[in-house]
Amino acid sequence: MKQLNLLALGILGMLVLVQSPNWSQSQEPAIEREEEKGLKQAQEELRELERKIKRKEIPDIEFEYNSAVLRDISKQTLDLVAELLTRFPKFKLQIFGHTCDIGSEQYNLWLSQKRTDSVKEYLVSIGILGETVRAKGVGESRPLKPNTSEYNRKKNRRVEFRI
Repeated sequence: MKQLNLLALGILGMLVLVQSPNWSQSQEPAIEREEEKGLKQAQEELRELERKIKRKEIPDIEFEYNSAVLRDISKQTLDLVAELLTRFPKFKLQIFGHTCDIGSEQYNLWLSQKRTDSVKEYLVSIGILGETVRAKGVGESRPLKPNTSEYNRKKNRRVEFRI
């Protein structure tokens, strides 16, 4: 990105565009630092939303049983995610869907993708640009806990967000 300075040459009545040789050295690092600061702030706010979910201060992202249909209570949390994306429009959101190990690996991968697609569709329906959101189902491949109890399986059925 280069800045062009406009110089007016009074006698000739001409306007000449001149490329500033020092712009990239003086302006670009400041812009990059500002973007990095914004990214860190957005990431921290997203982590805080995830902590609030864990503390049960806001609802988890939940779906109807064996389905990709979002439960209405989940929309409250997704509205907060959308608000964050609106304040930080330069950044893209990645949604990762996870399942437990009940069902075939292929089915769980398909279900997790359908669920992340549902999350993305909801965000788009409330005004978030679709090209700023990437939805990826990973099925049962990244469990948080061993799938040895219903409690652990419930922890493994989740949606995660990354900026």
